[in-house]
Amino acid sequence: MTRIDDVLSDLLEGSQLRGQMFCRSVARAPWSLRFAARPEAIFHLVTEGTALLISGRTTLALAQGDLVLLPRGDAHVVADHPRSKPLDLAAWLATHDPREPTMRIGGSHGPETRVLCGAYRFDGLGAHHPVLRLLPAVVHLAAAKTRAHIDLAATLGSLAREQESGARGSTVIVSRLLDVAFVQIVRAWADDQPLGGAGWIGALNDTMLARALSAIHGDLRRAWDVDAVARAAATSRATLGRRFVAAIGEPPLSYLMRARMQEAAQRLRTSDATLGAIAGDVGYQSEFAFNRAFRRVFGVPPGAYRRSQRTPATSPPS
Repeated sequence: MTRIDDVLSDLLEGSQLRGQMFCRSVARAPWSLRFAARPEAIFHLVTEGTALLISGRTTLALAQGDLVLLPRGDAHVVADHPRSKPLDLAAWLATHDPREPTMRIGGSHGPETRVLCGAYRFDGLGAHHPVLRLLPAVVHLAAAKTRAHIDLAATLGSLAREQESGARGSTVIVSRLLDVAFVQIVRAWADDQPLGGAGWIGALNDTMLARALSAIHGDLRRAWDVDAVARAAATSRATLGRRFVAAIGEPPLSYLMRARMQEAAQRLRTSDATLGAIAGDVGYQSEFAFNRAFRRVFGVPPGAYRRSQRTPATSPPS
């Protein structure tokens, strides 16, 4: 696999993407399940029946085989009808027996719906994650769309069967299948976007832009200028700038600055390296310039960001 192919994988692996299944809901009308806002991406897959997803002013009708992803974990409700009385998921999780992952809710005689509900955790970046910030508040892939993406359909089928079986080791298998499904969902979403609609993920389909992105991510500490990026992409400065903005929505050096700050944020969360060392590793000779750029992206200086991300158990000794 080449560096061009690895940009998306590197960014997801670096953020320690991890999927976890909340529950398998078996519901009969009337029913409603409420999800509070969470610092995680939320995933729902309808394996049988129909449902509504209600998030803010958005209401989506879901059928068997449909999936939805809420990348920023916005509060929402999954129900048979907008006026059905909701059950709070957090309250159910706090009292249920973890050995019984099936949530049975609603009436006793209404039509049955089954939904798999899971979450994705990303190490610290949250809404600043370079993948999550590209995605809309709700990604909806109808059953026909998931079937059209054969790899995604196979993963979702395996996920549903493994969760249903509850066999030995299924928790680990389900978690890994969720991780695979996330990447495939992002691919499917990006494939369905118009030019420029999928940002840098869509740009990976353009060989010239993929070369530019691979060069940038492969050596963030290099003193890049537009000419150097254009040479790495085997194109002219003017062509690079025009296609970069059209496909990604910002000029090459703006993207470079954001990529550097995302890498810096990961190092601040996961290492005890000094601010000066991190600044140098992401291409800044001046710690002052690094601080200013970091604040521009994250709203706080790097030292404050590091303190906010550390717990007492993981903080470095003073």
